[in-house]
Amino acid sequence: MQSKVYLDERKRKFKGNLHTHSTRSDGQYAPEVVIDAYKKKGYDFMCLSDHEIYFKSDSYDDEKFIMLDGYEMACEMSWKDTGQQYHIHGLLDKSLGSDCEFEHDEEHAKPDYESLDTIQSLIDEMRDKGNLIIMNHPEWSRNLARDLLKLEDYFAVEIYNHQSEIDEAVGYGVRHWDYLLKNGRKVFGVAADDAHGGQIDDVISEFFGGWITVDGEKLEQQSLISSLKSGHFYSSNGPEIQDLRVENGFLQVKCSPVKFIKFITHPFNGRTLYNKDASPITSGEFRIEGGEQYIRVECIDFEGNIAWSNPIFPDELQ
Repeated sequence: MQSKVYLDERKRKFKGNLHTHSTRSDGQYAPEVVIDAYKKKGYDFMCLSDHEIYFKSDSYDDEKFIMLDGYEMACEMSWKDTGQQYHIHGLLDKSLGSDCEFEHDEEHAKPDYESLDTIQSLIDEMRDKGNLIIMNHPEWSRNLARDLLKLEDYFAVEIYNHQSEIDEAVGYGVRHWDYLLKNGRKVFGVAADDAHGGQIDDVISEFFGGWITVDGEKLEQQSLISSLKSGHFYSSNGPEIQDLRVENGFLQVKCSPVKFIKFITHPFNGRTLYNKDASPITSGEFRIEGGEQYIRVECIDFEGNIAWSNPIFPDELQ
């Protein structure tokens, strides 16, 4: 079995939020206020993912912080017909070679929902315009996991949406993620805020509750996008994952002090690591048998917050 590094403790980590809103759509605060809040909180990047209006500007970038170009696209007619909505996130990916990218502040009209083909056509159009695709908040949207399996050409699902969780108790999309993975879809997971408003600096607010941390070569849009596409990042609403690699047939992880480290796999049972005296643990390993469809790691702290690794696929290491 090949060795592979997924997260390298020696590399710089870039912390970012992919999903937050401003007054450009249905957010409470002006873009400058939102962006400044994330800068002051120590984030390295963010995407101002306003509904149906594209952000594509480097006006707020500096040597320590950049904005990722993108937006959130909705098809809400399906709510009435099927009980579902679809909110689809686009991030500019230059490697797609689009010759019709969105301009800054360009609006994208919502399609009328007719069938699941409407959603696939919307994904296809977004990709044609140079966007890497994420399916946002599947639990909040009441998406059926089997319908997500029918859709193609998205690289990730939102497995934690902070605003949906703290306001409506529907923020976790992990069951959708595992359904896709168990059915052979190689897809990554992201955590995000989806903040719209409220007091930014409240102890519990819509801001700063879900994020991704990326292993990147440099703080630049396409470098970060390349790391996302290759799975060199993790998601969190609390703990940190410092290192994740396969060596000598073992999946090894290092993390900030947590209560549990879980190795979750299919079709076999996984394993939970912990100290019986409930003292913190900061590392663990799991023997790869080779027949696993996927293995992913959850690091759970003493308050129940989680860091999620992306899945590793043993068939790619043969």
